[in-house]
Amino acid sequence: MLHTEIASLMNEKGKMYEWASKVEYKKTLNQEDKEISQVIDAWAKNIGEKGSDPNLELSNFIVKVVQPEVYEVPDELLDAMFDRGSIGEFDDYSLNEVAKNTLVAYDTAKGGNVEKSYIDVKAVAPTWKHKQVETEISYADLRRNGFKTVSNLTVFAKEALQNKMFFDIFSQVDALIAGGEQLINAGGSSLTTTAMDQLSLYLIDRGENPFTISLSKYAQQIARMNGHSQYMSEEMKNQFNRYGLVDFYNGTRIGHISGAKRTGDDMQLLPDKRVFGIAGKIGTLDMRGQLRVYETFDNQREQVSLKITGFEFGTAINKIDKIAKIVLT
Repeated sequence: MLHTEIASLMNEKGKMYEWASKVEYKKTLNQEDKEISQVIDAWAKNIGEKGSDPNLELSNFIVKVVQPEVYEVPDELLDAMFDRGSIGEFDDYSLNEVAKNTLVAYDTAKGGNVEKSYIDVKAVAPTWKHKQVETEISYADLRRNGFKTVSNLTVFAKEALQNKMFFDIFSQVDALIAGGEQLINAGGSSLTTTAMDQLSLYLIDRGENPFTISLSKYAQQIARMNGHSQYMSEEMKNQFNRYGLVDFYNGTRIGHISGAKRTGDDMQLLPDKRVFGIAGKIGTLDMRGQLRVYETFDNQREQVSLKITGFEFGTAINKIDKIAKIVLT
């Protein structure tokens, strides 16, 4: 079995993933991190030497460490966009679309009758996505790199699943905005104050604490727009000088995602040539079921195959009027 100390640490929320992230991204390890590394190293190398894991400790480790990170850890951006929840593996639901006020008031004499008008309420079914990762690790890699192999697998599995979810959600949001006043054409390859003013006004009229989200290069353009710096506080100017970013534009928060951050198949997490605007919660995002990991040892090839599955999420967007976007060419 896993060392008692490590088994105990796995029950501390976020402890082992924090350790894995420090190892993977070469951050400074404290004394406890170094002790964890030693125990994980001996454990991983033992699996590589024996070519077996009869108690399925490797798959259990991935489930216990990765699942909380992709199912339970708060995400500031997605939490601002959706009401979050989780349901059972075989459960489903629908969400009523927010009704528009289409009741019409007519002039009439007292006691008279007018044409009836109606409220149309539709049910929105979630769009479900199921993601799966399959990979192989050689026994030699386990023996050679030990704890580094485990940290690498843990962090990359989490990022692969989470990044794909983020990519799918914003691809869905992008497809929902097909025309009307929600679609703002910038008229070129660079953002303009006219387009940004139009977007911010649309958002402010429809929700509290609105924000935009785009690739970092467009957030930088917003910060550099002519005349905007005169409205920035000293703290905001300092942030701009240090990071090239600002927190607000005309009352709208400016969010950004690094263009260097990509999915495993080399897709940026946000569509390019877009600035999305969100005016509060737009629907629900639910996780369904639980993460499962299957491991199969092949002593002929000296490989262990891992199948990470069960990562399923559903989005039901019923407040489409709270979304807008700027499109560049």
